[in-house]
Amino acid sequence: MSRIILFIVVLVSTSYGFSQTEKSVLNEEKLLRLQQKNVQLNNRVKELESALFAMRNDLAVYKNEINSQITKSQELQAQNERSMNLALDGFSDRFEKQNETVKGVQKEIKSKFMNQLLLFAAGIVVLVIVFTMASRAATQKALSQNASNWNDFQEHMLKK
Repeated sequence: MSRIILFIVVLVSTSYGFSQTEKSVLNEEKLLRLQQKNVQLNNRVKELESALFAMRNDLAVYKNEINSQITKSQELQAQNERSMNLALDGFSDRFEKQNETVKGVQKEIKSKFMNQLLLFAAGIVVLVIVFTMASRAATQKALSQNASNWNDFQEHMLKK
């Protein structure tokens, strides 16, 4: 029986040894593949980290450029607003001066119109007075001529 047990032990140990070896070879192959995969993934991580670092640097540069462009455009906008305000103030001043000039011209026209109206009324009054005096003078002259003609007529009639 010891032979059988010994035989069984040897058989089990050899089969176990072969199976161990086969599994260990498989495990070593898997380990090598995993190590290669790990090296590849580590290289890929390094590449991605360097790309991420480059992108961060590029992003910082672009951010600075955009900020400077925004600052420049805000300064330009402020300058344009100042120019527009100055132009509007100048226009407002000119508009006010023009309004004052128009008011002055309207006052002057009104005063000249009133003066002309007064002169016209005075001229009409003077003409009425002159015509009245001329009419009286003509009437007086006509009356005196009539009276002298009447007197002459009566003298002539009496002489005859």
